[in-house]
Amino acid sequence: MAYQTITKTEKLPYPLPESFPSSRAPNPNTPFRRPSSDPTLGEGAKAPTTPAWAPTPTLTDRRVLDAPAVVVDDAEGGSGARVAAGLARLGRPAKLITPLGPDAAARLAGGPVNHPLAVHVGSVSAVGRPSARAVARTVAAYRPGATITYDLGVRPESMGSPDEIRPKVEGLIAQSDLIKASERDLDWLYPGEEHRSIVRRWLSSGPGIAIIAAGRDGAWAVNAVGVVATAPGPTIDDDAASDAFMTGIIDALWKGGLLGVSARQDLRTLVWGSLKELLDNATAAAAIASRNHGQPPGRAELNAEREIPQVVA
Repeated sequence: MAYQTITKTEKLPYPLPESFPSSRAPNPNTPFRRPSSDPTLGEGAKAPTTPAWAPTPTLTDRRVLDAPAVVVDDAEGGSGARVAAGLARLGRPAKLITPLGPDAAARLAGGPVNHPLAVHVGSVSAVGRPSARAVARTVAAYRPGATITYDLGVRPESMGSPDEIRPKVEGLIAQSDLIKASERDLDWLYPGEEHRSIVRRWLSSGPGIAIIAAGRDGAWAVNAVGVVATAPGPTIDDDAASDAFMTGIIDALWKGGLLGVSARQDLRTLVWGSLKELLDNATAAAAIASRNHGQPPGRAELNAEREIPQVVA
């Protein structure tokens, strides 16, 4: 049996819907999805089909799952520190690094972070002075072998003007595999522009998945070929819950064997159920943090929140 290799497309040729539901999230059944008449479906060699492509099954190299995640931040108590602590509470090996100071090169080059499975960046450290350039170098150094996740985490009071910050944000987005933003982030960076237009442009620049937190309306996710998933959830506007939400996303990627460079193309074509799993895990983690005064969940607590059955020996 012959198998066809599907190469990525540089732009998204499918049309977008004229309107969104009241929640402002895309309709999972129609938005971002290619019409059956789109000749690029299956590279024109297969009969056109309405659903977007599913990922090509791959065998995960289990040896790399022991590699750590690296979280980059310029402050020990910032957003990155909370994500690293949250991953550790879930039993994931995670290391916080601060790419500033005289010993930064030694910290980045040595020890267990030589070959990280994932690199997460976000908030002020990713675009602010003097850390932005160091963060960009760190991402460039690790991207050949690691999944890059980026949480915009806009802080207008400490970031400068949208016109000043936008090029830096877009530069990091283009280097990322998964990006997470809030509707507030979108409104500040691109005032007056529809969220669907912003996300489509982001996905055309490189990332495989965009996840948008919509506050009381929950969250929605879309991948590069147009599959959409939505999930209800709590308000995650506060910092601790937002960071727990991001932690839940990375944890779900880890659980699904979707971290590391070998999974990069699979993220672009992830099926609906896998996208939904990212959202469900993230919203559950955020709900727990909201109730627990910012404390991220442990594994047993997250499983209980999601009502995952536990096997008792």
